[in-house]
Amino acid sequence: MEDEVRVRTISGVTLGILVIVLTWFGGFAFRLLSVAMMALIFFEWFRIVQTRSLSRLVWAVGSAAVASAGLALLAGLVLPALALALAGAFVTGLVRRFERQDLWPSVGLIYAGCFGVALVELRGAGEYGFAVMMFLFAIIWSTDVFAFFGGRNFGGPKLAPAISPRKTWSGFFSGLAGGTIAGLITAFILGTQHYLWIAFLAIVLSFAGQIGDLFESALKRRFQVKDSGHLIPGHGGVMDRVDSMIFAAFFAYVIGMSLPGDGVGGGGNGIAYQLLGP
Repeated sequence: MEDEVRVRTISGVTLGILVIVLTWFGGFAFRLLSVAMMALIFFEWFRIVQTRSLSRLVWAVGSAAVASAGLALLAGLVLPALALALAGAFVTGLVRRFERQDLWPSVGLIYAGCFGVALVELRGAGEYGFAVMMFLFAIIWSTDVFAFFGGRNFGGPKLAPAISPRKTWSGFFSGLAGGTIAGLITAFILGTQHYLWIAFLAIVLSFAGQIGDLFESALKRRFQVKDSGHLIPGHGGVMDRVDSMIFAAFFAYVIGMSLPGDGVGGGGNGIAYQLLGP
């Protein structure tokens, strides 16, 4: 167990530093990171569900959709990228229905595409987008760490034994508390004036992250796969590492678009205004 924790910690810290550096640079560097993660998530998802006999046509349509959406994101064309990902999901769904198969590949295209779009939109432009991403990273990374060690140290009743036998309610609440506190500390450092809103956002995003973790666990259990891949030592695949971030980023984007933004941040992101506005 100690070796596992050591490997997870080293790989997690290394990747975290790389992600923070690319997030700091923003622009094309961050869009490239977002596209790379979107593509890897797509291939890992298809790898998981390929036990349902994915045809070459489904692979071709899915790959074309991700490639075209990725090129659009690299060019900063966010809405066209989302449209291309959703169009690919629709066409893939038609093909699967014609083949009398399920729609899991289509869900994967939506899953990967929305994540890539949400990341690019949240990062936006300049210092405000970076602040939003740091807020999100602090919440999700702290949620993961506190949930892991809280569940390990306190144990107790299982959270969802049919989905993930190792997760406990103590881990869930430890993660929720840790993520909320980390979000408030980050907001305090950034000089926020909206602590009630920030506390609410931190709780929602921490909760969304843990639901995202459970969602991927349910997917892997359904298809009897242990890890989504083997790219990251101690963690498995990219999906295994960012499953919490996927749901949280999308929730953050949707919430941010619904909040008053006053022109602050990228993509009309109201979260930036809550962090930095008067």
